[in-house]
Amino acid sequence: MTDPNQPIDTPDLPHAHAVTWGVAELPHRGPKRELTTEQIVEAAIEIADAEGLDAVSMGKVAAAVGVAPMSLYRYVTGKDGLLLLMYDTASEVAVPGAGTTWRERLREWAVFVRAAYEAHPWLADLPPSSTPTTPNRLAIIEAGLAALEDVPAPDRMKLPTLLLLLGYIALYSKASSDAAVDDEVRRALPELVTDERFPLLAPAVRAGAFGTRDADDDRGFGFGLSRLFDGIERWLERNEPDEAFERMPTAILDDKQVREAAKLVDEARTRLRQAESKAADAVAKAVERLQAIEARDEAAAARAAAKAELRAAKAEAKAAKRAD
Repeated sequence: MTDPNQPIDTPDLPHAHAVTWGVAELPHRGPKRELTTEQIVEAAIEIADAEGLDAVSMGKVAAAVGVAPMSLYRYVTGKDGLLLLMYDTASEVAVPGAGTTWRERLREWAVFVRAAYEAHPWLADLPPSSTPTTPNRLAIIEAGLAALEDVPAPDRMKLPTLLLLLGYIALYSKASSDAAVDDEVRRALPELVTDERFPLLAPAVRAGAFGTRDADDDRGFGFGLSRLFDGIERWLERNEPDEAFERMPTAILDDKQVREAAKLVDEARTRLRQAESKAADAVAKAVERLQAIEARDEAAAARAAAKAELRAAKAEAKAAKRAD
């Protein structure tokens, strides 16, 4: 039986992690504290929300809370520790869990997690790791597991599923941000993305695919999320082991023969597209010729019919005159 008066052993954690778990002491002794770690983290989050993660510095945070930069080191060991505390604090998500099916519950989970990324866009600059290590990040996984609780799949497959969805949410948040896009470059894209170089993409760009972002984000996010759910659902229905995945050596990207082969394939595709374009032009011209021939034939038939009607009318008029 555990003695309640005996101190509980806690792991020897890095200071920032220990703070998130509530088992940390101040990193340095010093004068009486005039701040709290929470106030410092909140100030840093406000800076990141307004100006981006790169704007966060110990000096700027110190100025925001009204102390000298060195004073912050009584509460955090450095910027890396501060970033971890920001990451965990901004990741606090409460998911109601009101859905009745796993898709409804998981969609609700994804919507609430995404709301955190929308409130703090810089979260996407700190992508989720394969091993969440702070309470709020682990709480997100816990809520996701609750959404999947009734799904007939082992936990070892549920965890990768949630990490996949977390990666999608973070990546979509990052990819849907246009903060770093120069307006002049955006306006020039329809000129730069030519049919010769990007035959499949160019028509979409001319149609405004990369124009100023509109209110279509929710539809795009929902489409991608639904397709991921479709894949999960199909996997559950199939109930078969996945094919083994072989990791590609990174050195293959620099292999000369592979690069030359890829270049040949690209050139072959270009020639194929050119041949297809010529074939399409030939078909279009042939159709035009046939349509012209048909039009001439129809016109000739109409003229012949008109002449026949005229002759018949004249013959009828002559017959009527003789009868008189």
